[in-house]
Amino acid sequence: MDQINKALVVIDPTVDRDFVVDRAKTVAKATGAELHLFINNENTLGEHSYIYEGIDGDFFEKQRKLFTEHFEKILHNLIEEFTAEGISASSTFTENHHLAESIIDAAKKISPDLVIKSTHHHSALERSIISNTDWRLIRKCPYPLMLVKPQPWKEDGSIATAVDPMHVKAEQSKLDHVLLDGAASMSETFGQPVRVFHSYYPFVSALFPLGGETDEHLQRIEEQHRGKVLAAMKEHDIPEAALELSRGELNSSLLAFLNRTQANLLVLGALSRNFLERAIVGNTAEKILEDCPCDILVLKS
Repeated sequence: MDQINKALVVIDPTVDRDFVVDRAKTVAKATGAELHLFINNENTLGEHSYIYEGIDGDFFEKQRKLFTEHFEKILHNLIEEFTAEGISASSTFTENHHLAESIIDAAKKISPDLVIKSTHHHSALERSIISNTDWRLIRKCPYPLMLVKPQPWKEDGSIATAVDPMHVKAEQSKLDHVLLDGAASMSETFGQPVRVFHSYYPFVSALFPLGGETDEHLQRIEEQHRGKVLAAMKEHDIPEAALELSRGELNSSLLAFLNRTQANLLVLGALSRNFLERAIVGNTAEKILEDCPCDILVLKS
């Protein structure tokens, strides 16, 4: 991942204080990046509002103006806050219907090195909707995407990534190197150690072991996977001690690893897939996004 010189910061105007603001400060102070603050909030006072009998059209026009001024004031105050801390910032306000598409459009206009957005806990019903804004951005945003969780970074934390160099598809292999490079870059930028996770036998079960799962057989598998991952890590100057192999269910093992290493940031990858693969991988990605105890940086090959 190249140096971060410019970042698009998506502000949630529905909360009193969006915690993405503090994370944006962390990024800007570590990189010297220029920040572009963005708010999108649909204005429902459209042309149809004028049909209400007895209400003058000037009333709605005034309300539309006040609506815009309110959010521009929020952005103005934030720019003053960033400027006071020596951070260069600018802003844009839009009133479009689809938030994810508005964010992507705003990003394309400035070509940022990073898009930063907060992510909130969703209800079980909302989790089942594949088209939520965060998931749409994971799939469609062409720029590195940092999804920020509502807690400060730990001073003794780490930068983590999860890779699968045993994958047979060339696209996945390329993405693994993007993730290792990104994790190493973030580690250097924020001065925190990099940690690498690999689940080398995710389908093995202690309750229902397969017939060939002897200790010797499992040891050979572990050594094969370890060698492959270490070879990839070596290309990015990541020390062997940074690696942790796991044998078990992917999600729970990964989440336990993140908690154990006090990860502040998990670097994950997103691939373009067909409809069936997208449905399967999407469920895994959403579960990780929901339960992940730290920020997530999504990179693409």
